[in-house]
Amino acid sequence: MGKGIALSILTIVLPFVFLSSCSDQPQYPPVLETADIMSYINPDSALIVLKNVEEEISVSTPAVRHLYDLLTIKAQDKAHLPLTSDSLILDVLNYYEHGGDPTKLPEAYYYAGRVFRSLGDAPQAIDYFQKALSSLNAPDLQKLPDVDAKRNEKLKGVILAQIGYLFRDQHLYPESHNYLQRAFVIDSLANDTIGMYKCMNDIGFVMQTARDNEHALHYFDKAAQMAEEYGDTTYLSNIIVHKCQSLVKLKKYDEVKKILQTFQPQITRVNKEMVYSFFGEYYWKIGESKKAVPYFKWLYDSGSIYARSNATLWFSDYETKRGNAKKALHYMAEYSNLEIELRKLQNEEVTALTNSLYNYHFREQENMRLKKNEEVLKERLSFLFAIVLLMLLALFFFVRSEHDKRRYMAWRNKQLEYLLKSLQTDKENRQNVIDLQKSNLLSSVAYQMVAQKCKENKMLKSEDWEIVETTLQKYAPDFLPKLKGVYDFNLVEWQASLLMKFGFSVPEIAIAVNRSKDGIYSLRTRLFNKVFNNNSTFGSWQEFINSL
Repeated sequence: MGKGIALSILTIVLPFVFLSSCSDQPQYPPVLETADIMSYINPDSALIVLKNVEEEISVSTPAVRHLYDLLTIKAQDKAHLPLTSDSLILDVLNYYEHGGDPTKLPEAYYYAGRVFRSLGDAPQAIDYFQKALSSLNAPDLQKLPDVDAKRNEKLKGVILAQIGYLFRDQHLYPESHNYLQRAFVIDSLANDTIGMYKCMNDIGFVMQTARDNEHALHYFDKAAQMAEEYGDTTYLSNIIVHKCQSLVKLKKYDEVKKILQTFQPQITRVNKEMVYSFFGEYYWKIGESKKAVPYFKWLYDSGSIYARSNATLWFSDYETKRGNAKKALHYMAEYSNLEIELRKLQNEEVTALTNSLYNYHFREQENMRLKKNEEVLKERLSFLFAIVLLMLLALFFFVRSEHDKRRYMAWRNKQLEYLLKSLQTDKENRQNVIDLQKSNLLSSVAYQMVAQKCKENKMLKSEDWEIVETTLQKYAPDFLPKLKGVYDFNLVEWQASLLMKFGFSVPEIAIAVNRSKDGIYSLRTRLFNKVFNNNSTFGSWQEFINSL
């Protein structure tokens, strides 16, 4: 996609920047979403889009500004532009670590790792990659829609691959292979063909660097087949160059020659060092040193420290064969200095990487311990909260019960006061009624039944009590309602009071309710004291029952 197309897209999406700022949805301007997508397809065009909205974004919300900065770093990285400063990514990280959109934090950690890898700080890079992996397991990210969840899973595979590259650069090949293999598994589960053949190529390169070129060829062939089927000619070119490098190491020059008859690698600023290293070494090994010179010259002048080391070694051999001992010694001395510098750098980084991994695992264990303690604390707090809640509920119901009890007692006292006044006022007129009730009760079937039970020393059963109450309702219809309004009787108190109305003696009542005689005497006294509080015109509970 060229600059013109990018600007056309910009013209379409730019108006939405202002529209989005006037509403709550979407949270981010569409132009940023467009730039994010373009960074995968054509990062150079994504950078153009971002550059053209820089002024508008600068006066937007912190969420939008920091996403803009993150996408700028992302597009620069995917465009293979050098990331020469850590200030911008550290500002982005600080925002997302302290209240920013948590769904953006894993990617922010990832690009922090990319920045520090670009700056040559492998331990710091791996630390951020490990943080990115940990943040992908955050609860907020587990609730994302499927599309975002798949994207995060892909990011996980990319992070694992990046860690694998760092270990490879430090000659920690088993560790590198392990991480790249894990990345390949993730890509396989996601049916990500591009990720799969890139991982295959990376694993082959690890094998090649570890001098296991036979196995490296196996991975390169697999990767090449997948890339060719997919139609990725650019990446296929890199794979074939890697394969040719392994063939050179194995001294299979005829196979390399055969490949080069039909293949010309695509050279970009990203793969130029790799391609020049291959051609330089190939022509050197087959004895065509003059053809190798321009390649090694570029590596010596513009390559990395690794490329320069190889180039000085080659120039030392080259000048020796030409009889230029002084130049040969110069290059050999330079080679020795570069090797010392490389070994020192590698030893320091290997140690730092090991410490970084140890610290990461220690931190993970500590996080697990703290998380477990937090869960225990939550359980204890929940238990304590439940106890407090139960106590509050118990207190509430107790207070309510006491309140209801006081209201009932007040009502009952009024009822009792009213009853006593009516009994006192109508005492003479009621006497005839009471005498008639007593006569009818004494001659009733219920009385005969109870008397017989008592004579046989048998307590009354539930059906017997039904007969007793039915008889009272028939011959003394006012008795039961009035008695119920006097006191909240328990079963024995109620049954004993009913039999008192019939005129049964204490021993008989004791047999009928299955209690002792002393218990019944005590019951009468207790009921009298509770109901009247020793303030009554009645002399006993029996006298009161007889008056009802």
